[in-house]
Amino acid sequence: MLPLLAVCQEKLTVKVHPGVELFTIIQILAEKYPQPNPSAYSKEALEYFGKFKEHPAVKKVQSFGNTYTDLVELGWCMSDFPNIKIYEPTGDVNWYKMYGKENVLEYIKLCRDFFNDTKFWDFYQQHLPSYTTWGNQMKHKLDSVQYIKNLQDFYRYNADVKWYICIDPLNSWGSHAIMTKTLNPQFSDLLVYNTGYFTRGGKPDADPVFEFKDFENLVWHEGSHVYVNTLLKEHEKEIDALEYLFNKDDDGQKRNNISTWRYCFDETLVRSITAALYKKYRTERLYKRQLAKETLSDFIYVDELAPFIYNNYINSNKYKNFTEFFPQVLKFLKEKHPQPGK
Repeated sequence: MLPLLAVCQEKLTVKVHPGVELFTIIQILAEKYPQPNPSAYSKEALEYFGKFKEHPAVKKVQSFGNTYTDLVELGWCMSDFPNIKIYEPTGDVNWYKMYGKENVLEYIKLCRDFFNDTKFWDFYQQHLPSYTTWGNQMKHKLDSVQYIKNLQDFYRYNADVKWYICIDPLNSWGSHAIMTKTLNPQFSDLLVYNTGYFTRGGKPDADPVFEFKDFENLVWHEGSHVYVNTLLKEHEKEIDALEYLFNKDDDGQKRNNISTWRYCFDETLVRSITAALYKKYRTERLYKRQLAKETLSDFIYVDELAPFIYNNYINSNKYKNFTEFFPQVLKFLKEKHPQPGK
């Protein structure tokens, strides 16, 4: 049996995603993306691709008007590099609402043309040793693995959850999670986090260095959704019986597009667990900030559930694992907030 550290590292991929890199370069050429911070890599990339500013893919994204940095997530609609296959997302895709489905799908196909016309794969392969080095440097930072270990220590059972950190050497603006399940279902088992190189005064002859900013929140929050999924199905009836607790008219619920009690409960549980993990592994101040953030978002039971989970599960040896403890969460809510008239 592998030691836990090795298991955690197996669950974590850190690399430059070719699709995200492709879309980032196209938006930079279109001046629809912040300029990258100085590095030897950004200098080479801009010199190599600079002559393709008139490419139809560049012109297409320019026609979109107001564009966003996270539009580059469309790179996940591509697979099977270098013989690219395109998945056309279905359902509720924000980019379709903003630019129209036909425009978005045409843009993705033009980006594939850009990939072929510019010999993007040659550039990517040439830099693969650097990508691998940068990924390994980040992967072996102890705290990155620790977050995953923290999560496994909390649940005390295994779940099929994998993280993919997309290091983005031309991204100077920030980190965010990418919801692959809506972009390309074949990657829906991955929890993807995009992060960049944020050193403003970087040297133009140096390698970029990547940061874990808010990565613990992705691991603990998004990872918890995978861990609790089976529990939510097993206890559907008991959860549905608490539907009277749903604060559906609160602004925070509407802002987060939460329209059912099951969805609300799922988010409340996961956010409570995440806050409890902040209390155990981060500072008291960060824990209180986490609680305040959830209250402001109208997840009104988190400030009660988080300390309950911390005191009665994390700080207790009474329960073998979270599966055994979970019914106590339902019991707590029912007793704390009895149904009116019963």
